[in-house]
Amino acid sequence: MRKFANFIVNHKKLIIIFYIIIVVLSLVVRNFVFIEYDLSSYLPKDMESIKGRDILQKEFNIKGTAALMVKGKEFYEIKNLKNEIKNIPGVKDVIWLDDVEDINKPREFMDKNISKRFIKEDYSLLQIQFLEGNDDLSTSKALDQIEKITSGEYYLGGQATTSKDMQDTTSKEILYYSLVAFIIISIILLLSSSSYYEPILFFITIGTAIAINMGTNLIFGKVSSNTHAVASILQLAVSMDYSIFLFNRFHEELNSKDKKEAMIVAIEKTFSSVSASALTTVGGFLALAAMKYGMGKDMGFVLAKGVLLSLLCVVTLMPCLILVTEERFSRYKHKILLPQFNKISKWSVSLRYVVLILAALIAVPAFLAQSKLQYYYSTEKTLWSKSKSVVSNNKIRQVFGKNNELILVIPKGDKTKIKSLIQDIKSMEGIESVEGIYSMIDETIPDMMIPREVKDTFESDKYTYYILNLNYDIEGKETSEGIKEISKMASKYYKEWYLTGEPAVYSDLKEVTSKDFSNVNIISTIIIGLILMVTFKSIMLPLILIFVIQLGIWINLSIPYFQGITLNFISFIIIGAIQLGATVDYAILVTSRYRENLESMLPLEAMEKTIKDTGRSVLTSSLILMAGTFSVSLITTIKSASELTLLIGRGAFLSLLLVYILLPAMLLFFNPLIKYTTIKWPRH
Repeated sequence: MRKFANFIVNHKKLIIIFYIIIVVLSLVVRNFVFIEYDLSSYLPKDMESIKGRDILQKEFNIKGTAALMVKGKEFYEIKNLKNEIKNIPGVKDVIWLDDVEDINKPREFMDKNISKRFIKEDYSLLQIQFLEGNDDLSTSKALDQIEKITSGEYYLGGQATTSKDMQDTTSKEILYYSLVAFIIISIILLLSSSSYYEPILFFITIGTAIAINMGTNLIFGKVSSNTHAVASILQLAVSMDYSIFLFNRFHEELNSKDKKEAMIVAIEKTFSSVSASALTTVGGFLALAAMKYGMGKDMGFVLAKGVLLSLLCVVTLMPCLILVTEERFSRYKHKILLPQFNKISKWSVSLRYVVLILAALIAVPAFLAQSKLQYYYSTEKTLWSKSKSVVSNNKIRQVFGKNNELILVIPKGDKTKIKSLIQDIKSMEGIESVEGIYSMIDETIPDMMIPREVKDTFESDKYTYYILNLNYDIEGKETSEGIKEISKMASKYYKEWYLTGEPAVYSDLKEVTSKDFSNVNIISTIIIGLILMVTFKSIMLPLILIFVIQLGIWINLSIPYFQGITLNFISFIIIGAIQLGATVDYAILVTSRYRENLESMLPLEAMEKTIKDTGRSVLTSSLILMAGTFSVSLITTIKSASELTLLIGRGAFLSLLLVYILLPAMLLFFNPLIKYTTIKWPRH
């Protein structure tokens, strides 16, 4: 490590130039990283709903979809509007009443079971299909064109509009909350440091790591919208400590060494001291890769890579920046303005038995409460209630009913079998309507008599599909039971069949992720436990440290349960791994310093000194994490991002409290047991 440190110190300018080139390349390359807003794309490919969706895309070229509801227009006006929309680049087809009925005859003579799907009172509903997926740029442009040519009162909803709102909102808000986070974290760094220029060096270092992380995401091809929204803020928040530790260590070494030697020693000592912290954070993030749902892998790999890049930049780039700027700016100093922990240290030690009793009383109800927390899957629910797509979708449901579309794909062939299956499905409670060839046309009519447009829409060489309009919420108990019932009916008639559409995808998503929460928590606990075991050469210490942070996780997740709030399933699954990985560092720092102080002091005295020594460092670290995440939570209108960042910020606060209230009590109480389960633990 010393040779490495020597190389860094002696090649300052070369390293700075190297990083400038890498950052420029990364900023260019990041524009080629695709942001995936379709969360269903992370489902395993062997799920029935995904197989069905793939067949619809391959056989029928059905990808993105939207719905346009217009009010107060004559049939001929709607017909003209439909034709205009069909001519927009990116639009594949528009389905309306004129595809299944003669719109020239009076409404009272139309088949009500068919017409009610397209017209109701003074409203008409057009179903739009796009050539590309809901998240594609061409689909987004087509939606803009549809809005331009549609006049009067109208509502443009559906999956494509939800996706567009997600994209527009994320791209707009990410700049706002990043700026706010930057300002707040700058203030915290100024309060906790002794120089005015320190925060600038910290931001340049971690900012470089963030830019490289974003560029190197190209190796994955794409990242999810959730990862894109929070990865940079999280990377900044969890790895800023490394810069602070290096800077502080450098100034400590300056008291007895020249600048070059001080920096060489600082690099050696900082790397050895923060590598364990970085590994626990990386371990927590990598545990997300154990999720069956692919977004865990997406977020876990991106965040783990980001932490490693931050560590690398801190021990390579930051020493160069410090040495280049130290002489010129070192005179610009100020007092450290964060409070000291003198009183808190005495209070924490004196109340240790009370704290242990309270922790024992809280642990069980907190664990039980978090285990009963309810969560949701719908993408639409993650958007602000006043978003255009949410308002439009709610209005369409208000007029035409819930009508959540399931799509049943079955082999083309036996008309009688198809008709029987459709009749069975129609008889189900909750089925509003069924749309397909033989739900609209008698199966005895010869194929040559069926209109070409209808055949092209609903049939391919191998398959035919039917749109089942379900009069239930997009997710919930009734919807799940309805999907199971349809599946049973389809299995009675066919060996090969596929049920897809948003309700089916969310049902499969629930099945896939049902075990992810426990799997991720178990794996992250094992990984971090093993790292702690090796770091401290102890059996007891990893159990104590993990319990302290785990209690914080239970309390964190029990709060929304007692509030009666449902969480997005992603937040629920990954918060444990993130909070454990990101905040166990606080416990590591306190435990390491306590061990050091025990060499020359009795336990009570050693613990008081430990809290005084580490108080500001841990407070700074947690404040940065809280500032970075709370700024996102307060500003963003994307509910899933707001929930996740609120949980992380609150988790950092809870971990801070427990590390300075519960951890000292546990280390003191279990000190006799720690002695006999830890190699070279001081024997006072």
